[in-house]
Amino acid sequence: MNNFDDSYDDVQIVVDGRKKRANKAEHSREKVKRAKHSCGGKIPQISCQHDASKSQCWAEYLTGADLSLNQDRFYGAGSKPVKRERVTEEDRKKTRGHFVDYYLLTHQGRIKTCKATFCSVLGISQDRVTRVVKYFSTHHASRPENRGGRRNAADDEKKREAIKNHIQQFKCRASHYGRRDSPGRKYLPHELSISKMHRLFKEQNGLQVSFSLYYSVFCSNFNLGFGHPATDVCSTCTQLLSRVQNTSMSEEERKVMAAEFILHHRRARQFYNLLNEVNDTLTACFDVMENLVLPRTPIGQAYYSRHMYLYVLGVVIHHNNGTQDKQDIHLFTWLECQNRKDSNMVASALRSFLLSSARDELMHRTELRLFSDSCYGQNKNMNMMAMLLALKNQEYRHLRMSHTFPVRGHSFLPADRVFGRIEQDIRRTPTILLPEEYYDILRRHGNLHCYLEDWQCYDFKSATKGHIKQSRAFKLSEAKCVEITTSGLGVKGTYSSNFTAYPVLKKGKKWDTFRSSVLPPVSSVKEAKKTDTLKLLQELSSSQSVLDYYTTLLDTPALANTGSSDSDSD
Repeated sequence: MNNFDDSYDDVQIVVDGRKKRANKAEHSREKVKRAKHSCGGKIPQISCQHDASKSQCWAEYLTGADLSLNQDRFYGAGSKPVKRERVTEEDRKKTRGHFVDYYLLTHQGRIKTCKATFCSVLGISQDRVTRVVKYFSTHHASRPENRGGRRNAADDEKKREAIKNHIQQFKCRASHYGRRDSPGRKYLPHELSISKMHRLFKEQNGLQVSFSLYYSVFCSNFNLGFGHPATDVCSTCTQLLSRVQNTSMSEEERKVMAAEFILHHRRARQFYNLLNEVNDTLTACFDVMENLVLPRTPIGQAYYSRHMYLYVLGVVIHHNNGTQDKQDIHLFTWLECQNRKDSNMVASALRSFLLSSARDELMHRTELRLFSDSCYGQNKNMNMMAMLLALKNQEYRHLRMSHTFPVRGHSFLPADRVFGRIEQDIRRTPTILLPEEYYDILRRHGNLHCYLEDWQCYDFKSATKGHIKQSRAFKLSEAKCVEITTSGLGVKGTYSSNFTAYPVLKKGKKWDTFRSSVLPPVSSVKEAKKTDTLKLLQELSSSQSVLDYYTTLLDTPALANTGSSDSDSD
């Protein structure tokens, strides 16, 4: 199960570590060694023309099966003393204290051959045979294995286990944004590094372990990285943590602050526990991505210029195993010159998702659970609640519906992981002039829904004023979870409490009569931003068609597919 919050977890040993293990079998040196000890693919053959009746080489009687047998079973020859001396000690030019007989195996026994045939059948050089015979004649034993240096495998294994135990003492956490190239990667605090951890290990354990060994264990047995200093941390966490670390406070006060800090984290954790209790429900998370700028360019001058924005609302169907398939991701887009970024647009996009993309699945489910952050201007407002209440009463009366909000500062949702992957692709494209270039990137990550083509905006704000009471007995801003029922809203201020029912419909009104009119496109681009955008395009693009496209777009918002119907259906 993937955690979406910023709570720390225990470090776990994994099969595939941070870096791939070196495949020594594919190294050129290992290939040469294997060839040396396996005849190098040579075909065993007889390399002499000796006549067995006139010599002691009986190689002509070896069959092909005998040659393969010898290659499989490397058979070495013994040596025996020379029977007679051919020259005197004074005239001897080289020492030959022994002579060698060479034998090869057959299926009936063994047969004597010459040195040339012996070497060609086994695929070895004559020098290698000479070295083996010389050592055997001197020591009367086979040459011992001297490769590999000192044998300290057992000691190294103990050190490796000690290193693993030391690394597992640290705490890590999952990234806010899931990265495709590093699945399962978790992150240690940014204050740490491998060298610091190695230094701590030597101080705590007193073992002399090289940095290369510690680095090898860290990369091979753990999928860990080091986080960056957080820039979007919870203000409550920062405030409580600073008080706990304040040395001027008394011990009792610090204990109280520590208890509040732990309680705050438990409440935040409870939100993510609820998020992962998917079971047989349809769990959908939605959030608005950071504004995408048009045009996008690496030129420094563009940093000080105003840009037009492309808005993206991501709706993700969440699964308990944390997987995010393309068919579960829906991206709703609109331009700043087409409409505002307000509760009407967010509610309209979510309504389009529930009535079209998720309709078939909702017909077979018994519960719909929505999760989003607590932004009052977009998600947590009565316009959104009115849309859901109307949808509940008009389309999905069989569904249990709820909308859950996180603790402030702990609103990292599955949609943020999708946005992280999209941002990676955008960074690889330094220059983007047209919205279609953004659309191509978004299509690689999910189902794209363009405003005025696939969905449109409804005026829920006006319709809500005509149906919802202005004075209410509860504060929606303090609610952690809202239940949408046929009679009204159920509200609870904590995740563990029970819902309290509140009627919100005006007297004499019914949800069956709730209708919202289609809103026409409204440009929110100011004149100064329009001027800066067109000026920047003149410097970036030599294409007159691109400039004409933006001139038309900024002067007159697209009016296609915008009727004046009062119908509440897509």
